Amino acid sequence: MIFMTLKELLSKNLTKKELALVPSSFDIIGNKEKAVAIIVIPEKLKRKKIIANALMKKHKNVKTVLIKKSARKGIFRVYDFDVIGEKNTEVMHVESGCRFLLDPQRVYFSPREGSERLRIAAQIKENENIMIFFAGVGPYAIIIAKKAKPANIVGIEINPDAVEYFKKNIKLNKLSNIEAILADVKDIDEGFYDKFDRVIMPLPESAIDYITQALLCLKKNGICNLYCFAKEDEIKKIKAKIKNIAKKQKRRIKFINIIKVKQWGPSIWKYRIDFVVR
Repeated sequence: MIFMTLKELLSKNLTKKELALVPSSFDIIGNKEKAVAIIVIPEKLKRKKIIANALMKKHKNVKTVLIKKSARKGIFRVYDFDVIGEKNTEVMHVESGCRFLLDPQRVYFSPREGSERLRIAAQIKENENIMIFFAGVGPYAIIIAKKAKPANIVGIEINPDAVEYFKKNIKLNKLSNIEAILADVKDIDEGFYDKFDRVIMPLPESAIDYITQALLCLKKNGICNLYCFAKEDEIKKIKAKIKNIAKKQKRRIKFINIIKVKQWGPSIWKYRIDFVVR
């Protein structure tokens, strides 16, 4: 049974038409003892509980299945879910040797971004001062602190639940060079201006709206790692927008990388745009 796919487990309970609608991918957050699965099930597929129970049968460590009811929404960037299984959805997730305590119902966390977090950590030079916007429960900050040798990391996050977990995760991973701050990026304190060698902006939906704040935080020759969703033919416009914002602040920038991180939808990619401030 452990080698059966989810669809094979469901083959006796669903029709062929229903089986065709069952998602082939889902996220599992947690560890071998307790995990939560997050899945998107088409609205027309009504027997969601049957699918959730099959998923928990296939993955014995999954105690709860969270079925997405909406896209990320609100200033805290969380999903609405239908909950099937245990109601307590707080889990301990392990990534790249780091531990993250979190509740997917209260905070946003994507295990699919683990490889990208390592790619960013590999870019960090020794003794960099780093600012992370939209820091969440601290995955970028903690991975970087563990895998590189930054001088200091500041993470800004508006969701108080995420900041609470961020602070716990700093202690869990026995780190002392990270500061988790509850704040709105648009209201960033002047004390952070011209203080950072790098600003990381891992919110592809709207990070570009906060370029001004990133430029204020960056030192001369500082680097920005910005994420966005775009079609290939939109990248030129996005680069032009970034340049225009920089020009208004009397800053010159140079683009150093345009990276396709992963495909997000038909013709849409998640990009990372890296640029340096001159």
